[in-house]
Amino acid sequence: MQVTAEQTDPCTVVLDIEVDEKQVARAFDFAYREFGRHTNIPGFRPGKAPRAVVERYVDSERVRQQALEKIIQDAYWPAVQEQGITPYRAPDIAPPDLEDKKPFRFKATVPLEPKVTLGEYTGLTVEKPLFKVTEEMIDERLERLRQDRARLERVTDRGVQAGDMLIAESAVKLEGDDTEPTPRRQLIQMGSNVPGFDEAVTGMMPGEDRTFELTFPDDFEEEARRGKKGTFTVKLSSLSARRVPELDDEFAKTVGGRDTMDELKEALREQINQEAVRLGDQIAETRLLEAILATSDIHFPEILVREEVNERLRGLARELAENKATYAQYLTQIGRTAEEHQAQLAAQADGQIRTLLALRQIAMAESLETNADEVEAEITRGELVGEISEELASELRTDGPKRLQVANMLVQHKLHDFLFSRNTVNEVEAAEQPETEALEEAGADATE
Repeated sequence: MQVTAEQTDPCTVVLDIEVDEKQVARAFDFAYREFGRHTNIPGFRPGKAPRAVVERYVDSERVRQQALEKIIQDAYWPAVQEQGITPYRAPDIAPPDLEDKKPFRFKATVPLEPKVTLGEYTGLTVEKPLFKVTEEMIDERLERLRQDRARLERVTDRGVQAGDMLIAESAVKLEGDDTEPTPRRQLIQMGSNVPGFDEAVTGMMPGEDRTFELTFPDDFEEEARRGKKGTFTVKLSSLSARRVPELDDEFAKTVGGRDTMDELKEALREQINQEAVRLGDQIAETRLLEAILATSDIHFPEILVREEVNERLRGLARELAENKATYAQYLTQIGRTAEEHQAQLAAQADGQIRTLLALRQIAMAESLETNADEVEAEITRGELVGEISEELASELRTDGPKRLQVANMLVQHKLHDFLFSRNTVNEVEAAEQPETEALEEAGADATE
């Protein structure tokens, strides 16, 4: 076997491996023996038929594939050891065609452990924005609480309007389909239908029926209906309207356990202020990390980005499946092609990996570790203050991966405290008010 190695970047080595025809022949012999043991050949006990006979009873392509796997398995690890390489992940191998009793040559792209050379991570200066809690922010949060607690009330004195909930018997006959559909009784939410449907049923009274034609959009969730014209028949049984509660003291008692609206507003002010402080901390920490990364030299194998992108795509696929949506519909919604979306994910993954590698190196350099006593104390604290249940606490104590999550969280807290104590963070009044979603996400992060 002949091996040459080329380091294409600090974290990637390409091995060029060549095996002679004798090793190839032995791999084919091995594959035929394995298939012979599991193939019923008339006149021979399992594994006793000569190779010339076995060849007539087995799939030559499957034999070739097994021989290929055998050659790579027998050649790759000795080649790695010969070159003194410690792989960080499995290699990327794209072998050419394999022929029996002929020399075989393949390339293995081997990922190596990430290499991190930290720049300055202390003595830096960044700004932390201070967000002012306004009455408008409190009013917006109150209105959202109010809308969340809306209830449906039956309406009989008017026709269908935007935002109503309908109970109707409906059916759709697609163009070119001679089958008469059976009407089904269903709940219909105005505002979440095929384009044109809401306009077609607006004004309908209970007991009324209407027939109309609409064309399904090209990104409709049911592929069989995309772009097709359908004849809709709708018979309205009843309609209900959303009624939102009044913002009064009774609402304050029901929603926040406060006696008056003034007390509820004050509680919301404090909650939003905590979220704003947390968001300011997150922005300052991001700026610190950006400054650290700017002077650090970080290399890692490309496979880490591919793994992260694939994991994010799997998570997105699960989320879309739960919402009965397709990837094509999602791409239409965000206005990107698949290539653009996945390039965006790759860029995000690249930044996340660089940040995590830098933080891990800082934690190692500064001995920011945690121990079993600290993990146990954190679980106990969470249990005492009601952050975690007794059942979850038991799991965290006995389940290795979950216990590791607690340990990682504690290290993250130590890293946060270290960065803020060893660098200068100047508080400045924010030029713009934060988005509501950003505030709530910051609040959610603080409770995780």
